[in-house]
Order: sequence, then C-alpha cells, then structure tokens
Amino acid sequence: MAKVVDRAIWSAGPVFIFIAVALIDMCVLAYYLIVFPYNHLALFEGETSLLGKLNVALTLLFTFYMVYCIHFHYYMSIRTHPGGMATSTTETDGNHSEEDAHNTLLEFEEDAQYPKICKKCNLPKPERTHHCSVCNACVLRFDHHWHFNHRYFVLFMTYMVLSAIYFLIFGWRPFIVCLDILDLEWPYYYPRALMAFSYILSICMGVALGALCAWHYYLILTAQTTVEFYSNYYEKGVAKSQGEIFVNMYNFGCIENLRRFFNIGDKYAWYTVFFPIPIPPRGNGRQFEKCQEFYMLPEAQQQDALLANQAVQDLEDIKDL
Repeated sequence: MAKVVDRAIWSAGPVFIFIAVALIDMCVLAYYLIVFPYNHLALFEGETSLLGKLNVALTLLFTFYMVYCIHFHYYMSIRTHPGGMATSTTETDGNHSEEDAHNTLLEFEEDAQYPKICKKCNLPKPERTHHCSVCNACVLRFDHHWHFNHRYFVLFMTYMVLSAIYFLIFGWRPFIVCLDILDLEWPYYYPRALMAFSYILSICMGVALGALCAWHYYLILTAQTTVEFYSNYYEKGVAKSQGEIFVNMYNFGCIENLRRFFNIGDKYAWYTVFFPIPIPPRGNGRQFEKCQEFYMLPEAQQQDALLANQAVQDLEDIKDL
C-alpha cells in the first residue's frame, strides 16, 4: 500500500507544481491589476509629481524583483537534483585540489568510524543521508530533499512570505472594496471574487509558509535536519540523565551555520544571497566537518554520538522516515 501511495505522489508531482505556479501567478495578477493601480491612482490620472513617479518606479522595480526571485528559486528548487550517491559532486573553485584533499581526509575519517551501506540501495550511505521512499534512492543530507536544492527552497519560502506580507499590507483596502460591503464601484477587469480569493490565499500562504520557513531557519541556525532534531532531542535527554554535555557535532554557531548554509564568505560574497543566480551549496554532501567542541568530548562519547546517528539511519532503512 505504501508503495502505491509513493508512486501516486511521484506521478502527481507535475500537477502540484502547475497548481502552485497558477495560484502564485493569480496573486501576482491581482496585485498588478488591482492593488498597484488602487495605491497609485494619481499616476493613472496624470497628476503624479516627480517624487511620485520615482516612488512608482521603485515600487515596480521592487515588486518585479520579488516576483522574479519567487519564480527563480521555485524553479531551481524543483529542477536541482537533491543529491545522491550517483550525483554528488564536489564544489569546484579555484582551490579545487586543496578542497579535494580536505574532502578526502574527511571521507577517510568517516569510513574509519562510520561504515554504512544502505539496505535498500546497496550503495554506500554517508552520514546524514537517508533513503527516500518516493524517489526510491538515498538523498544526501535528507530532509525534504535537500543538499543541493535546500538553499533554493529556503529562499523561495523567504520571498513568498515577504511577498505575502507586502500584498496583505497594501491590498487590504481593495479587498474591502471587492467584498461589496460599501457598495462602491469596481472599475477593474479582475473579478471581485478572484481578488477576495487571492487575498485570503495570501493570508493562508503567509501563515503556513511563515511557520515552515521559521522552522527551517531554526534548523539552519542550529545545524540540524528535521530527522536530526528529533534524534538530538532524545540524545540531549540521555546525556542530561547521565550527567554529560550533549554537543551537536555539526553546530559551528548561528552566524557560521548561516554562512555555511548559504555558502557565503569564501567564494561568494554575503550580498549574493540577494542575487537570483545559481549558487551551489558548500561541499559535496557526503562529508561534513565536525565542530571543535565535538572533538573536545571524550572519545567514548564521540563514538556514542556517531553510533546514535548510524542507528537513526538504520531505522530510516526500515521505516522510511
């Protein structure tokens, strides 16, 4: 039964994508056909001053940027392969040989302490990798399908939430008018019902995506995936009961975690976060550096942490978490 459901989800993917794009673009049309003209009525009446025209130009530039970023990051998040054992590649740059050597050392370290074979793929299964039942393949740094498209997905949600807030702030007056409560004229070609639906949809998307986006930023700041969050929560309780200190081996601090996630500070400048351009994640998704605090733990506690991660992956093989 589970396989039938997974196959149905996989087959319905293009339909969900089409619906998502259609709903987003419906709100975009509602903004440009109703909200923007309503808030800049003087422009259409030919009474706009130079300062007013500059405000209109900046508003259009900002909204065009937001719309493009939403579509770009959504496209990249669904078109970029999340990464598996057959697709993982090392990020290339001018320091390629040095990075290869560093990743090789990490891989030797992992293989020495963390040998792992997926019971379903029969392929090597690096740390933080889990088997996806829908794709029927292992995914690197698995969460909702991560390593190589995680950055695009988070930025897509970020721009969606910000755009929804912007639409709600500047669209509430046209929304009241479209409800026909005040018996005012409706001079727009866009139907009242679609405007009302677009506004309510923006509220729903803002709340739902806002919660999901906040959750993922929390995971980014704490260097965890959803699976690791629940595992770490349990391990924290065990460590506390034994009088030990729990250390998330991947946590380098909030700022460094953000820098590593968005891959900025080394090859890419910080402001590239705002550029709708393809930027790969840091590393190849197969090896991950450990923080200094982890190596300061007793060796036995380090081994327990590695075995705990491996146990979670074993459970993943059985249940497809």
